[in-house]
Amino acid sequence: MSTPEEELGAPAQDEATATAEAEPEKKKLGLEVEITDAGPCKKHLKVAIAREDVDRQFEDSLGSVRKEAAVPGFRPGRAPRTLVQKRFKKEVAGQVKSNLLMAALEQLDEDYKLNPISQPQLDVEAITIPDEGPLQFEMDVEVQPEFKLPAYKALTVQRPVREVTDADVEAQLKSFLERYAQLVPKLEGGAEQGDYVTADLVFHKDGVTVNSVKEIQFRLQPELRFQDGHVPDLLKSLAGVKAGESREAEAQVGSSSADAALRGQTLRVTFQVHDLKTLRLPTVDSVFLDSIGFDSLDELKQALRDVLIRRYAFQQKQAVRKQIVDQLLAETPFDLPADLVGRQERSTIRRLVNEMREGGLSDDQIRARQAEIRANAHESTMRSLKEFFLLAKIAEEEGLKVEDADMDAEIEAIADRTDETVRRVRARIEKENLAEGLASQILERKTIDRILEFVKVEDVTTQAPEEKAVETLDETATGGGLVESPEEGEAAPAAAAEESAE
Repeated sequence: MSTPEEELGAPAQDEATATAEAEPEKKKLGLEVEITDAGPCKKHLKVAIAREDVDRQFEDSLGSVRKEAAVPGFRPGRAPRTLVQKRFKKEVAGQVKSNLLMAALEQLDEDYKLNPISQPQLDVEAITIPDEGPLQFEMDVEVQPEFKLPAYKALTVQRPVREVTDADVEAQLKSFLERYAQLVPKLEGGAEQGDYVTADLVFHKDGVTVNSVKEIQFRLQPELRFQDGHVPDLLKSLAGVKAGESREAEAQVGSSSADAALRGQTLRVTFQVHDLKTLRLPTVDSVFLDSIGFDSLDELKQALRDVLIRRYAFQQKQAVRKQIVDQLLAETPFDLPADLVGRQERSTIRRLVNEMREGGLSDDQIRARQAEIRANAHESTMRSLKEFFLLAKIAEEEGLKVEDADMDAEIEAIADRTDETVRRVRARIEKENLAEGLASQILERKTIDRILEFVKVEDVTTQAPEEKAVETLDETATGGGLVESPEEGEAAPAAAAEESAE
């Protein structure tokens, strides 16, 4: 398609060329640069800006300040140079330092191609302009990891293939009906899986109480998760317990506990049971079906079957993706700085939650897995960042980019999932600065799709995995909350797409 300039017979390039020729070439600074490794993905730079550049910038800045300086007894621009220099020494020095540092950083990026992934760690206040000699400063820069491109065109993966059975649909129906069930007192027998327990919890280590929670209600499932850990054998420990009795179990503390001394530790937890309740499922009749928008039980079951088909497709896609990335990471070991991982933990949690929501998982399932992810956020984020850098390098090799059409299609898909207008979704993305993260997610998906063009895929028939039922609490096992990390986006290399499907 021709441009308007081309149709008029005036190449669009001519005006830009003339403008470029009219502008003088920017003079480069005289820099002496020493670059050393300062750890994984980190470079330490010692930079010296030549004295002649400092003096030239000083003259330029002094002239600029002199034009606007308000000096009693003189019109603007007419005050003696020495008087302006003395009166506005601090302002001139600040302008000189700011301009030189900005120019030096731009030149370093252009000349040395450091590929920074965050803002340089530079203490500007500590930098002073010497009376003689060069202006010197030092800084640390986080850079992209260096590694050899793996053989991504020679992979073999197994794709799990499974069908949705009637038994799967019946189990999903029971889970669905529990949303409309009544919680009633359990007056006979002990606690069974699915019952609700009200109890006091006391966490202790070597006889010392670490944390306690009073009269909290939870559902008895094989596993109980907290925001910083879990009780892996809850059902075994509490099966048959009655009101008034107490039981003990083991709790494992995750890596996100605010108490560093307890991370990875095993605690004892005492359950003092006060009350038991159980669920009474609704009667599935025409009145109930009409209240939830279905004409028949068969129609409801078909809707639930569709949910399971979507979930299995998501699980299949994730299984293939994991195999691809596992093989690539095994071929490409590299380290990342701990502070970079820490800054990205919150983004990782949100990205993984969004992926689960896209896969059709229920709110309870997402909540349970979210607690597990949060409890081990450091490990999840480490892997997520490595995946990002690895797939980004493959995308560069393949010439993959995110086009405007890709972003438009993604926004439309989000609007469709969330039942919102495209305009509203786009406005939220702009308001919350989520565009970069969304683009990263799109590029990752395009890269996986490109790799799949070369991968040998073997279909393997499997049964639906038996998912362990989990109960999740908003409490922490150790007290004191979780490790807080800065807002995502500071490091920005893998800012996760945070398009919300809530």
